[in-house]
Amino acid sequence: MAKGKIIPLTTGRRLVDDVIRIARSQPMAAFYRDLDLGALESLRKQIKPRLSWNVILMKAYSLVSRQVPELRQFYRKFPWPHLYEVDQTIAQLTVAREVAGETRLYFARFRNPEQYSLTQLQERLDYFLSAPPEAIKQFRHQDRFAALPGPIRRALWWLIMEGWPSQRATYMGTFGMSLSGFNQTFGNCHLGPNTTILGVDPTPRQGIARTLLTFDHRVLDGKPVIDLISQLYRQLLGPIRLEMEALQATRLANVQTPNADPTAQSAAQSDVPPSRSAA
Repeated sequence: MAKGKIIPLTTGRRLVDDVIRIARSQPMAAFYRDLDLGALESLRKQIKPRLSWNVILMKAYSLVSRQVPELRQFYRKFPWPHLYEVDQTIAQLTVAREVAGETRLYFARFRNPEQYSLTQLQERLDYFLSAPPEAIKQFRHQDRFAALPGPIRRALWWLIMEGWPSQRATYMGTFGMSLSGFNQTFGNCHLGPNTTILGVDPTPRQGIARTLLTFDHRVLDGKPVIDLISQLYRQLLGPIRLEMEALQATRLANVQTPNADPTAQSAAQSDVPPSRSAA
């Protein structure tokens, strides 16, 4: 007879277990579409520091969320079935970090990403990816939450998801983001507690990126979701492309005039608002 042993769940596995349990209670469906992002990929290669596709798609989807109220709604069962809408967009991005020899998933929140520049969002993402997890307030709270006994965690999950709607978006985000695939391997659905989850393809092939959108069917139907992907594409090729072109032009100008007068540069930048936290 084979011998085995009990391996207690780490806090990282507990947190994933909780999120999957919540996600299983939602009737999720998904559509994907291959988007031609060759023009953005060309710009992206010329912008330093390099922008993550997570940041590019996050801002584009946030712009869509401002226009489409359904993306800021979620379904509630208590005290009767209804929808609840918030007035902000909050992205919840899944990031993987190494902690004590374990690859652990954390959930990084970005409040109102559409109000920040791509470079500001990238700085915030770099912080989430490089700072010690124990130094990041959001991650520290997630570890502490996952360390609580199961009955207490389930009670707090119910409070967040059903009993305190204004805080549900604050803690869980209005939409989630995660990788839809890697190295030619793709998923067909995401599990999470959000009304929509945007799957990001980090390695477009000849400019073609597969974008996966998973959605709660109680809030959205298939045809509107197809339209949402088209709106996302328009935002990528419109405002996002213009912003990336401006970043490219600024970089080229700096390269061509490396000895420019610092005083003139300071005056030119005086109209740029100071960087703000994106989460």
